[in-house]
Amino acid sequence: MAYSSTRIFRLVLFFLVMSSLLVMRLFYLQIIQGQQLALEGLNIRVQGLPVEVARGEILDCNRLPLTNTAQQYSLVVFPGQVEYTPLQLLRKLNASVSLPSEQLEYFLQGIQTSEYPFRLAKDISSDTAKKINDLHIPGIIAIAEKNRYGQGMLASHILGYINSADNKGVSGIEGMYDDLLRGNQPEYVAAIVDASQQIIPGLGYKRLKLSASNDETNIVLTIDKQIQQKVENCMDRTIVKGAVVVMRPSTGEILAMASRPGFDANNLSHYLEQSSAPLLNRAISAYQPGSVFKLVVAAAALENKTVKMNDVFFDAGYIDVNNVRFQGWDYGEAPKGYLTITEAMAHSSNPVFIEVALKLGAEKLIDMAAKFGYGSRTNLGFLGESEGNLPVADQLYPGDLANLAIGQGFCEATPVQVAQTVATIVNDGLKVEPYIVSLLTTPDGTIVKKFQSHPGIRVISRQTAERLRNMMMAVTQYGTGQAAYVEVFGSAGKTGSAETGRTSTNGKGINHAWFAGFTPLEHPKYVIVVFVEEGMSGSNVAAPIFRDIATDILKN
Repeated sequence: MAYSSTRIFRLVLFFLVMSSLLVMRLFYLQIIQGQQLALEGLNIRVQGLPVEVARGEILDCNRLPLTNTAQQYSLVVFPGQVEYTPLQLLRKLNASVSLPSEQLEYFLQGIQTSEYPFRLAKDISSDTAKKINDLHIPGIIAIAEKNRYGQGMLASHILGYINSADNKGVSGIEGMYDDLLRGNQPEYVAAIVDASQQIIPGLGYKRLKLSASNDETNIVLTIDKQIQQKVENCMDRTIVKGAVVVMRPSTGEILAMASRPGFDANNLSHYLEQSSAPLLNRAISAYQPGSVFKLVVAAAALENKTVKMNDVFFDAGYIDVNNVRFQGWDYGEAPKGYLTITEAMAHSSNPVFIEVALKLGAEKLIDMAAKFGYGSRTNLGFLGESEGNLPVADQLYPGDLANLAIGQGFCEATPVQVAQTVATIVNDGLKVEPYIVSLLTTPDGTIVKKFQSHPGIRVISRQTAERLRNMMMAVTQYGTGQAAYVEVFGSAGKTGSAETGRTSTNGKGINHAWFAGFTPLEHPKYVIVVFVEEGMSGSNVAAPIFRDIATDILKN
């Protein structure tokens, strides 16, 4: 009897263990691996169409979305589920949506030849989508999709764009962080079918992922969406070609960065052949900085004690260097006469700054420019960012040095580099690297990695920085940049009108227009650089744009 009880106990224990193992296996297969296994048989039991966007989001500094801000509806056809003839389907569809002739041909051909679902139309209205779904036409469904790039998308050159064929980032943040944004989990709209390719009752159409996990990463930028919007609104009114950069001087955070012309990432082919190069990010492209570079000349002269604040120079309207005459930008008007270095900056005197540069020497000037960041890419990491151009000191003749002193000749800089220069002056001589990516997060907002500014590098002394700020204040108070002055808050900066060497049809020289400055005067919060390609005058064109942008931003 005891033997029999032991045997029964062992059998019960055996069945309990086996049952537990089976339950655990079923739980693993059905619950944990259920969706993965369901879609591993995609070709046999699921007819699926990838949803257009399966990428992490790009967010502003307040975690407001810059991508996936709009929703669109698409009309999807599952040929294997269609029960009507093509003509019958067309009659039913045309009651709700009118299809262009090329889409009708695509539809008829797809119905007859395709085994796989295809997207027949995009951007149908939500009302139309509801009408179509209410018809319950076998094989026809309207689905909601995130529109990666909505109409009037902000920061198009920062965000970049993707190749819709493979969902791969090509430029901007999309390209730089493609591996993180893309992940490896495409989402499908799918019809769950049996062996005869008929929809399994009760399952119908589903939205599925290859895995329950979500590998894509969200990118949080330093960009402030509100400031970016104000900058772009102003640019749309005032700038045909050019760029604006807004930076926080103490940290190097890029708060706004925009380039014009802009582009619509949903219709890239439209822009590829345009001579205005809409896909070019002019904020990180190099141009001659013109008289904005005089800030560097003054910094080098003061740091090397080549010039004292009470030194007096004479501006005759021109200066001769090795039998070559360099004229003032306002040559033809009365000579400015005797000027201090502050007054020379205020009035943007070419003769004075050429005299200072010749006295200083090429090596010291170029060394200072390199410390400010000229001739080197920033750490922003954008594909195609220019390093600008800074000539080699021992290859400069006196005439070349004269051109360099006024930001002409071999000298080229990007608007971001110019912003870094002004930020260094505002930041008491400490240079901080500009940056635009703040955080990497999971889709639920958990921080994966945090980026922040590094301690600044001393480029000029506190005293020199203060003196340069005073010079920049003179520019807006009584000099060439009075149109950039911001009421109540105050502002300071430097104008620039850089010659391109080209002339217009009326024979007038074509210049790029610059204004680079900061606001408010007390505890400056913003460095703003305005660049207008072929804008002609920094004083008359770029300076008022600076004022308008600064005034609007300071209303916050």
